[in-house]
Amino acid sequence: MINTGQIAELLRPGLKAVFGQYPTYPEQWTEIFKTYKSDKYQEIEVEMKYLGAADIKPEGQPIATDSMGQRIITNYVHKRVGLSFTITKEAIEDNLYQNQFPQQAVSLRNSLRVTKNILGANVLNNAFNAAYPIGDGQAVCSANHPIDGGTFSNTLAGNASVDFSEAGVEQAIIAIQKFPMQSGILAQTMAKKIIVPRELQFSASRLLNSQFRISTANNDINAMYHNDYIPEGYRVNQYLTSADAWFVLTDAPDGLKHYQRTGVETDTYVDYQTDNVMAKATERYSFGVSNPRGIFGSPGA
Repeated sequence: MINTGQIAELLRPGLKAVFGQYPTYPEQWTEIFKTYKSDKYQEIEVEMKYLGAADIKPEGQPIATDSMGQRIITNYVHKRVGLSFTITKEAIEDNLYQNQFPQQAVSLRNSLRVTKNILGANVLNNAFNAAYPIGDGQAVCSANHPIDGGTFSNTLAGNASVDFSEAGVEQAIIAIQKFPMQSGILAQTMAKKIIVPRELQFSASRLLNSQFRISTANNDINAMYHNDYIPEGYRVNQYLTSADAWFVLTDAPDGLKHYQRTGVETDTYVDYQTDNVMAKATERYSFGVSNPRGIFGSPGA
């Protein structure tokens, strides 16, 4: 509760400045997730297995048969996020700088925005952690995503060259182009955008914006630059917790998703018995991954 004791200096004349509300980073989760509206408690998505490649028919033998059916089920359960505060009537009445403090609406909305950035980034922060499985039972970035008759990998974990480098990104691009469908048929999947923590922003800029290869005396062209292998460039996410982990987003459909159940709602009311003013803001949404082919990740060196 905010009372007169907590804003004592605001009750006296002659105060030079009131500060503490600084600019915050804009929405960064929007660079990672595609947004959908929801009007339900949860959204359920199903990945299907369709027909595989046709077989050569031996003379005099029957044509091969195959089947189709559902495989991976992903649930998006929307959580409500919120924050509130209470301020006494006396603190409001005696505050000589009411035009500067408190900035209730700005502060509440900033709090919700920061939390949304954190929760979105946590999908990547936990991408290599088996304790946070997606619909197929694997971590977001795993070497063992199941398909009929086998598995596929969307990570460089365990490989000797997993640092953020020209060689590492090249390996990721090649691996992305090898993603199979549930049936085993090769999917047409291409790299689209790189997401890096603040610690890798300079390396990402040099790697993707240089016309020639970096850190080498050879006069070779930078193939990633000239052939536009990462058409949407790189984005820095300030909410990634690892200084080494990096991610490549792909053009695979139904990859990383954000479901918005309800937007930001604010409310202010006065308590009848105490005359305290109470303010709150809430929002309801979910983040998740339906198709792990939508992302490729490396935990770093």
